[in-house]
Amino acid sequence: MQIDKKQALGFVNFDSGVGSNNEVEIRIPFAKLKELSRGKYVIIPHDSDGYYYLARITKGPFFTPDAVSRDSAFARASIVQASDIDFIPDYHGIGYCELIGLFHYNSSHLSGVQTRPHPKSPVFNLPHDKIQELLKLKGNMYLGHLSGYEGIRVYLDANSKVVLPRNIGIFGTVGSGKTNSSQVLIEEAAAAGWAVVVLDVEGEYISMDKPNSELSNNPGLKKKAEQYQITPEGIKHFQVYHPANTDSKRKDSLEFSIPFGSLSPYELSAIMGMNDTQADNFTTLWDKQVADIAVNSTKPKNPKNQWKAIDENKFDEEPEYPDLTIESLLNKLNDELKEQKGSSKSSFLVVKRLLNRLRRFGIFDSTDDLIDTADLLKPGKVSVLDLSNSYTVQVNNIVIAYLLRKLFDQKIKNPDLPPTMIFIEEAHTFVSKENASKMEALLDRLREVTRRGRKRWLGLCFISQQPSHLPEEIFELCNTKIIHQTTGNRNLNALKISGGNVNEAIWDDVPTLGQGRSIIISPQFQHPIMTNMRICKTNREHTD
Repeated sequence: MQIDKKQALGFVNFDSGVGSNNEVEIRIPFAKLKELSRGKYVIIPHDSDGYYYLARITKGPFFTPDAVSRDSAFARASIVQASDIDFIPDYHGIGYCELIGLFHYNSSHLSGVQTRPHPKSPVFNLPHDKIQELLKLKGNMYLGHLSGYEGIRVYLDANSKVVLPRNIGIFGTVGSGKTNSSQVLIEEAAAAGWAVVVLDVEGEYISMDKPNSELSNNPGLKKKAEQYQITPEGIKHFQVYHPANTDSKRKDSLEFSIPFGSLSPYELSAIMGMNDTQADNFTTLWDKQVADIAVNSTKPKNPKNQWKAIDENKFDEEPEYPDLTIESLLNKLNDELKEQKGSSKSSFLVVKRLLNRLRRFGIFDSTDDLIDTADLLKPGKVSVLDLSNSYTVQVNNIVIAYLLRKLFDQKIKNPDLPPTMIFIEEAHTFVSKENASKMEALLDRLREVTRRGRKRWLGLCFISQQPSHLPEEIFELCNTKIIHQTTGNRNLNALKISGGNVNEAIWDDVPTLGQGRSIIISPQFQHPIMTNMRICKTNREHTD
């Protein structure tokens, strides 16, 4: 690249002696101010021939007079008496750049920065093709455009094990665009041949087999679709399911129930909110009933240590007990109550009340229709579990726990199944920071799915408008984060803690991102990418 200082956007200023090692102040002449904007990528020549600093403008533009102080009478009068005085001192701009890395112009490899540009070093705009190359924006999942660069597309690579199988988190306030981002990911994952399962607590995703109706009714959105070169279309391979004892707006939705004996007692006790004593009594009761079933079965089972950890290198499917139902367990509990007294009996009575509540939900053993998890794991198929009318978080969490287990088992048993992504809406209602200590079994399930699932191309996507309510471990499980407008110190701090080494100026933008804009933090990219997410192709419910 030829260095022509006349083409420079600006020049590096002398250091003030304060600030961070990776921040550089630049001065921009008046004639170039129109080219200055936050988020712009620039390069600065290094001492070594052919090497450049890659930087991003994070602060500014700020404006200051050229020849006089901003507090001089001349400058002050030009502002205070602007209605009567036409003159204004000549001025220039000030911006601050975050140094991202060092590279040779004939290479796309970025190395760490150990030095700083010298004063008066020219600052140049970076050509579009070099931006996409250096930032690693290429892939096969089209997310949107690099903010400030309408012509530069941002992609994720569905074929990289460091992206989707390592889990994704999508966070943002209501109306920030996080549901649109979820749909975009679902559309792109399905198009890339992934099997997609959506746990939909609001019923927003149940019409994704239809084209986006908003694009024909809203001229502004139609124009955006044209800008992103998006044609409305529905997902072809699509099915909605709903739990027994609920309904769905989809007339062709398939009803399902869950076998009571298919979950672990630890997961159920956590979901039902039992304290330690109640959980111990519930597990003891469960094991006694399992032992009775084993005695009467032609295939005896040893109930001891039945929930032992699975060997990493050997698949040992967790036991299921089709003969273990809520009814049979309640009968066993009634017998147990005859032998109990005092506080112990009180604890068992609470367990009985919680079991009766579970029975009223109707989610367990109420129909013969079970979800065929093998049918969910088809390339390009999107399966939506409509939980919007379950009326209780407990039912939603039971369905989520069951699906995590069954899909994980399928993927472990058959490595040839397609890559799979599970989307969990309102993830903070499934496992929350406040209840994390009581929900170790569910966290263990998530740990196992993420730890062992990524090797088999099984990933999770957590979606939440309340990141501060999620356990810190959930953030650690998400290597890729799509962060939309987020307000409130608690939510922002939760994201900051998990975001790694992100420039503070970027976090300052999060509360004012506006609808559809996001910051994407991913091991695929060289640093956080400010993105204008594309419009989804498919339809969404509850858009009013």
